[in-house]
Amino acid sequence: MKIIQIIIFTLGLMQPAFSRADIDSSDVYAQALQIEKEINILKKHFNIKEEKPAPPIIAALKPRHVWGKSYFIAAKINLFRRKHRLPVSTVNVLEPVLNMNIALVYEQTQRILTEIQILKTRLNISQRITPVEKFTGKQPIDIYNKLNWVSYQWDVLNGKNIDLSYVFAEVMRIYEDINTILRAKHIEDTSFPPEKIPTMQAVDSLQAAFELMAEVQRIQRNMGIPRTDFSVFRKREQVLKSDVFNMVGMVLAELQTIKAWMDLNRVLTPPANSYQGKSSADVHQLLGWAIYKMQLIKTL
Repeated sequence: MKIIQIIIFTLGLMQPAFSRADIDSSDVYAQALQIEKEINILKKHFNIKEEKPAPPIIAALKPRHVWGKSYFIAAKINLFRRKHRLPVSTVNVLEPVLNMNIALVYEQTQRILTEIQILKTRLNISQRITPVEKFTGKQPIDIYNKLNWVSYQWDVLNGKNIDLSYVFAEVMRIYEDINTILRAKHIEDTSFPPEKIPTMQAVDSLQAAFELMAEVQRIQRNMGIPRTDFSVFRKREQVLKSDVFNMVGMVLAELQTIKAWMDLNRVLTPPANSYQGKSSADVHQLLGWAIYKMQLIKTL
């Protein structure tokens, strides 16, 4: 009953904001800051003093990329739930949209805040955060950087970095999205998986993710969809699994614009399935197969 009361209370706080038609990036940034405060309370509860650094980036990211980051935070919350033997639910997915309104990211921050309130109740944490602050002049990149820090701290709370099996699961979502596009355009799928190379590392998977993005942007160019420069995420040294995970999220976000352009708005990307024991070689091979599939699409 207490959890239900918290949800109702949180939704009550959200209601005035949803009645507004002018939710902007500054409003969403304020909510991301609330999530940061909640993370600090959780870390204090578990006596965790480690803070995993998240160097800020500079890029012209769009709301869909910020939404993608919030999706991965929700996925990490599920890992936290599993760690504490709490039931895990499917992370929500969104219908493809061509130009995402920042209000949809606001909705995501509310879901995350509500989920954290539930976790605090289950963990018997009574400390509350301070009221929402007011900001002006914030842009999607400011929200992204704040949520990126939050994402890193969930790794600290979970006691481990993202597992390659979870990276593989998200690449499978890309694989299914591409299959959806091929079926919609009646393109015969003559692709086949490339050879799995056991020596592949995270740096190889990141390169493959960029090659896949190049194929996605080739199609976007043909459609007249504005493209985003992701070069800030390109690394050739000290590449981590989280770097691959992040770039996979960017590919997923960009694929949604293609689906929306094709009027596949009702075809949602399927939720991530659970996999075990996947390696960099598996991730690299599946990304390679996705590249082959995209190359079958000459024009849309």
